[in-house]
Amino acid sequence: MVNLLKDYVRRGRIVWLHFKARRLKEIDLPFGTTVIVAPHPDDEVFGCGGLMQRLTAQGHEVHIVFMTGGEGSHRNCCELPEDQIKEARRKLACQINPMLGVEVSHLHFLNYPDGGIKKESGETMHLKELMELLNPSTIFVPHWGEGWPDHIQTSSILKEIISNDVKIYEYCVWMWYYSVWHLDWEQAQILRMTTLEHQQKLKAINYYTITMAPCGQPWSGVLPRVFIESAKWSTELYFSTFKGNRTNL
Repeated sequence: MVNLLKDYVRRGRIVWLHFKARRLKEIDLPFGTTVIVAPHPDDEVFGCGGLMQRLTAQGHEVHIVFMTGGEGSHRNCCELPEDQIKEARRKLACQINPMLGVEVSHLHFLNYPDGGIKKESGETMHLKELMELLNPSTIFVPHWGEGWPDHIQTSSILKEIISNDVKIYEYCVWMWYYSVWHLDWEQAQILRMTTLEHQQKLKAINYYTITMAPCGQPWSGVLPRVFIESAKWSTELYFSTFKGNRTNL
């Protein structure tokens, strides 16, 4: 009963967010190299599946950086080895993202531990070096209200290590699911997907969420129904945020 009530509130909040977003301006598409930073394989599609298609169709270079392999998705499910889960989820990412215009050579896999992303990790130096190599003009990171520590840490780390001439946007994955009401609507922008873009995003979401592991559950784990529903909206919500300052790591 409690869970049903929570889901009712979540759905009501999602309707309210859609209502608030309906008159927002379209996102100013970035030029040059764009990097989407995903804590786990699938976050890039949930948050930016339409954007990826729009940018690549217009000839912009898009790279995706995966902080972890998402190997923690079955910790409360079965005894599958985490290395096997990581390999499978990375393989899925390599199959799915080209459907949205991002070639496999533009997918970059780091080795932060799933559930343990921290700035103090040695991977942060690798992340910094990768950012300097890619030299993006725009970076997309998870929204501050995502709820999951990996998402919050990913956003925090990127904001610290990038140069102050890089534009930062926050994208929404779990923000829809958590009780975040006070949003900076003045910095909010949307991407209204075309019918084709939306269909391709739904196809990619389905690929991530119904491809089964040997235990009979999706490789991405069992995701809440309300969460999946929110990810299938035909509009993507983004928030322009402050520029970071480069730090010595």
